[in-house]
Amino acid sequence: MLEGYLMTPRDEVLSALRGEAVGKVPASSVTQVGIVQAMEQIGAVWPQAHYDPEKMARVGTALYKMAGLKTARIPFCLTVEAEAMGADINIGTIDKQPSIARHPFATADEVAIPPDFLYRGRIQAVLAATKLLKRNVPDLPVIVGTTGPFTLAGHLIGIEKYLLWTIKQRDSVFKVLDVANKACIEYTKAILDAGADVVSISDPSASPELMSPKDFASLVKPKLIELSNTISTRHAVGVLHICGMAQKIIKDMAATGFDALSIEEKVDIAAAKQMIGSKPTMVGNVSAARTLFSGTPDAVREEAKRAIAAGINVVAPGCGIAPRTPLANVQALVSAAQ
Repeated sequence: MLEGYLMTPRDEVLSALRGEAVGKVPASSVTQVGIVQAMEQIGAVWPQAHYDPEKMARVGTALYKMAGLKTARIPFCLTVEAEAMGADINIGTIDKQPSIARHPFATADEVAIPPDFLYRGRIQAVLAATKLLKRNVPDLPVIVGTTGPFTLAGHLIGIEKYLLWTIKQRDSVFKVLDVANKACIEYTKAILDAGADVVSISDPSASPELMSPKDFASLVKPKLIELSNTISTRHAVGVLHICGMAQKIIKDMAATGFDALSIEEKVDIAAAKQMIGSKPTMVGNVSAARTLFSGTPDAVREEAKRAIAAGINVVAPGCGIAPRTPLANVQALVSAAQ
């Protein structure tokens, strides 16, 4: 960096995610950022913002404009890919995110990527919003979230059935996971072509609360390595988010090759850093539910300060922000970093 050069929020966040030196730990978010209070103020709300690129982009930057959170982050759920592969979606409301209403496949042999996959559902809306953000807010990091391969596989089959297959039908598990990851890679390439700076992959169904660390290492880790390679070859930043007690799999998460790991409050940052070293970097781990949603601004500031003191590289919500989270609490998160 040139002497005297003033870093933009984009510079700060991308540098921090890569483990490069920054003046202060930035406050950002690699997870869901839509909150009702902000959406109502800007006049762009769910569910319309899930389909309209202009409204999607406005919601994705609202918390920067209103709270200083250094992010332009879209979309706002983990159902985009499943919808494009044939799942029926409950599109939700202003304070409820989209969810899977019907899984499209019953058997592993049925699972396939539609030939027009990138032109189905909301994918083109996400790509158009990415281009809008890249053009209209060049000083912000454009962060696009995607669904991880194991979670997508569960959306296609049904997660309870799919988890049972890991015990009784391993061949079927591998077959569906392979197709799901090919879809993830195809979508990731399109996102990068649209101009995303960061691809944030969330794979909550791969959490140790749902599957064994051994299965994570044998089933999910190889697919995540393929995804991280796709991102790194385009010189973009890759972030991997897994919910829950991810400390049990933190070494395998680190070995996937992502630049940064997004973690919840259940992970001890200092202990995790002792296990994996300085890279990948770590993002989080202020509780989205207990503190940002239910706590006070003072509680948010204290938890954020503890995360910074423990060595977090980017202080952020530990998971997707709840839609009814008070704006004042997001502002408190930012003030802790400043």
